Amino acid sequence: MRAAVLTLTAILAIAFSLPAVERQPSIHLPWKEAGLTEREAAAHLLNRFAYGPRPGEVEAVVKMGLDRWLEHQLAADLPDRELERRLDRLPALDMSASEIARTYPPPGLLLMEARRAGVIREGDMKELENVEEEGDKKERRREVLRWAEQQGYRSQRELAGQLMTQKLWRAVESENQLAEVMTDFWFNHFNVSMTDNQSRGHLLSYERDAIRPNSLGEVRDLLGATARHPAMLLYLDNAQSTASEGAPTTFERRIPRRREMEEPAGRVRPTGLNENYARELLELHTLGVDGGYSQQDVIEVARAFTGWTIMPPGPRREMIERRMTGARRAGFQQEGEFLFRADAHDSGAKTVLGRKLPAGRGIEDGEAVLDLLAIHPATAKHLATKLAVRFVSDEPSPALVDRLAAVYLKSGGQVKPVLQAIAESPEFWGSVGDKIKSPFELAASAVRGLGGDVKEPRETLRWIADMGQKLYAYQAPTGYPDRAEAWVNTGSLVNRMNFGLQLAAGRVRGVDFDLKSETASRDEALRTYAERLLPGRDLKPALALLQPMIDDPGLPKKVEGATPVEQVVGVILGSPEFQRR
Repeated sequence: MRAAVLTLTAILAIAFSLPAVERQPSIHLPWKEAGLTEREAAAHLLNRFAYGPRPGEVEAVVKMGLDRWLEHQLAADLPDRELERRLDRLPALDMSASEIARTYPPPGLLLMEARRAGVIREGDMKELENVEEEGDKKERRREVLRWAEQQGYRSQRELAGQLMTQKLWRAVESENQLAEVMTDFWFNHFNVSMTDNQSRGHLLSYERDAIRPNSLGEVRDLLGATARHPAMLLYLDNAQSTASEGAPTTFERRIPRRREMEEPAGRVRPTGLNENYARELLELHTLGVDGGYSQQDVIEVARAFTGWTIMPPGPRREMIERRMTGARRAGFQQEGEFLFRADAHDSGAKTVLGRKLPAGRGIEDGEAVLDLLAIHPATAKHLATKLAVRFVSDEPSPALVDRLAAVYLKSGGQVKPVLQAIAESPEFWGSVGDKIKSPFELAASAVRGLGGDVKEPRETLRWIADMGQKLYAYQAPTGYPDRAEAWVNTGSLVNRMNFGLQLAAGRVRGVDFDLKSETASRDEALRTYAERLLPGRDLKPALALLQPMIDDPGLPKKVEGATPVEQVVGVILGSPEFQRR
């Protein structure tokens, strides 16, 4: 309970000593017109624009004023000192993308380095890449790991653990909840999967450098940052996409009659055009599947992004960096891990969605495509639909989508005005409880609702995966679904109930909280904790649903040794009502 008291104290302190914000246009939240009380409206805001209310937070938001709370969420300007101190324990968060790549190399590259150092023989490499460990192979693997540690290398499993840990800590603890919700939304939108061996080591910097800083900014910035990041370039194969054989390149055009000269990045092995990124850029990231583009547009967009690749590791990187000063004259560009290869870019004329891109250009082709797509009406409609699904309902009304798309276009593709328009819409206030929480949202909201502290996240992360959402591991570029049908089935509901029971009983290791156990009966505990964990809800139907579960004589057997209060709280956390937001 101490954690909950500290949290409420912090909230109230913030309410009376908030930093100045750049004033948004006057916000009108029509919760009264929807028939809600101010307390019900505050709970609804916290369930949609945050990962659920903490103890006392509904009252704190009412005291602050709902419009003022939303202004500060849009500005993402609330202090997060305790969270920042906790994040300091994760060393990779402070490393540059290059440092991460060097410190957490993929296993294949690590084995190659070990072979060069004479730690293993060439014939050992394929054997050691096999996950099974037994006999001599197990000992050789240990030798490699000891050598790697001496060289300062760390495992990508450790890196993945830091990535998932910071996500959970931020969702549970951050005062800037909307920024966390939108970081999750945009990562899912521009999904890159940890299951991809090439991209895995780049995911932490991808979220930190490409997604998070732009989550409440402009979509054009998101498009540019994701298009240039190694995680996306590798995941959708654009790092390998080059001008087709016989096509003119930017390098040849800018350095005429010198084809015998060695290109600054070394000779390109002809791989040809790869359309994967171009197709997903149009279908998923911008226009949508019905956005009015053709297969020829996909090809033209792919041509525009030829040469967008990454810096190679090792000696080749050093060679490129030495030559970059002179290479810029030929159109080469390098920034961090991103490399534009003028010798791989198709510099011929292109036409994308009816817009002509003249011949002879380089990186400008891809930038022009992103400029065009960011403010296209089809992009506005596609993103308006996805945001309405995230914040309002699984099937948002066409009228709401049209209004949001108009706001998007009027603002030039900015995120904040669209979020404000959602909060000001009658559809938003008429959708209380219409959305089902994903497993991650369920876990974060349960810990927040209990006033809990995730000191060690591994067990909570395992439960999230068991409930069907292993973080950062959705294989398809679509990202995890955001509709109830993806999460509501018999198996997942059983897992959700078990999670609630185990969490309330204190058996999810690493999560600390304090339940008052002085309640005289299960019935009293049910009402007390239903009011606490389901603030702003009509409790009559919820209590009617929960009472038979509380009275079930088999309940104590489901979590042996749990107190009656823990059993009641577990049932509430696992209930259909708590799983709605």
